[in-house]
Amino acid sequence: MFEQKERSSLVTVVWQISETEEELLNLLPALKEEEKSFFSRLSFPARRLEWLASRVLIHHYTGQYPAARYKDNGQPFLIDCNDKISISHTRGYAAISVSKEKTPGVDIEYPSPRIEKVMNRFLHPEEKTFLSSNRVLKERQLGLIWCLKEAAFKQCGIPGLIFKDQIIAQPFTPKTHGGNFSAKVIHTQRSPELLQLKYTIHKDFYLAWTV
Repeated sequence: MFEQKERSSLVTVVWQISETEEELLNLLPALKEEEKSFFSRLSFPARRLEWLASRVLIHHYTGQYPAARYKDNGQPFLIDCNDKISISHTRGYAAISVSKEKTPGVDIEYPSPRIEKVMNRFLHPEEKTFLSSNRVLKERQLGLIWCLKEAAFKQCGIPGLIFKDQIIAQPFTPKTHGGNFSAKVIHTQRSPELLQLKYTIHKDFYLAWTV
């Protein structure tokens, strides 16, 4: 399990899912009717495991029953708990960021050639200028830029924020295991905002989270 504490009020953690549904359920308090109903409607086995694993993480790191709902802007929030959360998942992994201060943003993605195939849908012209000519570095940059934009979007909570035009990664070269980078967010009715993020590169995933 990967765990990163930025300060006492913010933790980002990744769970590698190797358990069965029954094993994950045994790590949780008995599900209440609303959670039971939602879980019963999840039809894909992988999605069911991801949902359970993310709730195990919420329960472990907040100490509360993991009842999460969603605001109109898509941000999750906890019932009867003041902690702020962000949730993400990818093949075989679940990730959360938990903060006692501001709403965090986290995104986890598995490495795939599909990211380069769709890069023109999410890359801003400024981002194309610092892409590496080295294929491995370029693949990592593209995967991390996508994660950065997802994490920034989740923290901002602004419906309709356009990944390609309004969330712009600042120049960076990926380090072997992880590092820092930043995103400029272009708002329509106020000055641009600079968000600070961190990233981790794992053989199975890219991870980015706001700090």
